[in-house]
Amino acid sequence: MMNHLTGSLLRAGAVALLAVLVVGGNVVGQSPILQELGVEDVVFASRQPGGGGHWYENFGYYAHDEHEKLYRAKGRLCRLNVATGQVTILLQDDEGSIRDPQVHYDGQRILFSYRPGGTDYFHLCEISADGSGLRQLTSGPYDDMEPTYLPNGQIMFCSSRADRWVPCWYSQVAILYICDGDGTNIRPVSANIEHDNTPWPLPDGRVIYERWEYVDRSRVAFHHLWTANPDGTGQMIYYGNLHPHTLMIDAKPIPGTDNEIVAVFSPQHGRKEHEGAIAIVTPKRGPDEVASARKITEKVNFRDPYPLSADCFLVARGPELLVMDSRGETWQLYRLPAELAKAGVECHEPRPLRARPREAVIPPRSDPAQAVGRLILQDVYAGRRMEGVKRGEIKKLLVLESLPKPINYSGKMPPMSYGGTYT
Repeated sequence: MMNHLTGSLLRAGAVALLAVLVVGGNVVGQSPILQELGVEDVVFASRQPGGGGHWYENFGYYAHDEHEKLYRAKGRLCRLNVATGQVTILLQDDEGSIRDPQVHYDGQRILFSYRPGGTDYFHLCEISADGSGLRQLTSGPYDDMEPTYLPNGQIMFCSSRADRWVPCWYSQVAILYICDGDGTNIRPVSANIEHDNTPWPLPDGRVIYERWEYVDRSRVAFHHLWTANPDGTGQMIYYGNLHPHTLMIDAKPIPGTDNEIVAVFSPQHGRKEHEGAIAIVTPKRGPDEVASARKITEKVNFRDPYPLSADCFLVARGPELLVMDSRGETWQLYRLPAELAKAGVECHEPRPLRARPREAVIPPRSDPAQAVGRLILQDVYAGRRMEGVKRGEIKKLLVLESLPKPINYSGKMPPMSYGGTYT
């Protein structure tokens, strides 16, 4: 397998491109803002989008036909020099797919997910910033995706290792896992029956991610931002869980702000490949306050925001990489060659190739060897929306455990109870 991976490492001639400012479709000049922020190179992936219309339908296969794959091809991992526009292809696989690059804290290594051509599964891989030293970290008949480096040296990622399917659809589920930096000691840190996606560390050491859940509620309306400690403890809503009909995903902390984050707000049940509006969320007013979030774009065709400052974000849109300010105006940084765009290839996950500080390390608070877990409730009367509830009035607590079924083989409403639970 390693020989196959190494053999897939292709070099390509650099393509000279120019970073241009685009306002109303007109080219008006170069933008030096990235260089002013210390960004000399940007790493990104390009590939054909997933085969389904939902945000999560881009790996695996459909339950009713194992030959109907959800992944596509034309994968590339690229490095763009901001000053010259020169593109260096670090890894190319025309029959495979490459996704989810994340730059290490030292700025010298890139973690990503790769499905080599002729194979069925995405695995975590790592490569040096110059394209050398490609190595595979995980293996097996599972899809491992959306990895992120953790400050304690571990890696958090999303994986189909849970061996479950979307209860109301035909595709597979990925939830949160962690492993050591070399891909060993893999274990789950989530027990969701539905998708957990796009984990990313916050400055205080917690991880923010998108969680889809429908325990006694709509199956299509609640997929919002949650946080947890890296070991899976302390799971808590971050924003949006009382406000249905928006997929909130790809959240990352904005440097130089008072704990603000940038995220994609995708309409309704979410669009393919996480496409949506770019929004900024502040947690200061709590997770339920509508005013805590504001969209900075009206259009919903953006993806993969990466915050460089409070007024500068890298984003992807179709075959383009863009720089966006806090008012939603965009500068075109790069556009795929016409032949790739014609083949349906799109840009994804732009990241600055530079060193960055580690987040705080939260010590482990769980012991996987123990068979009994503890639910800690400090004060039931300190919960949200408890106005008018007097001490002594609460006599019982209802605790729901939602157990996964392997599969429903149906995306329709009636498999168990019309409009009710699937589990």
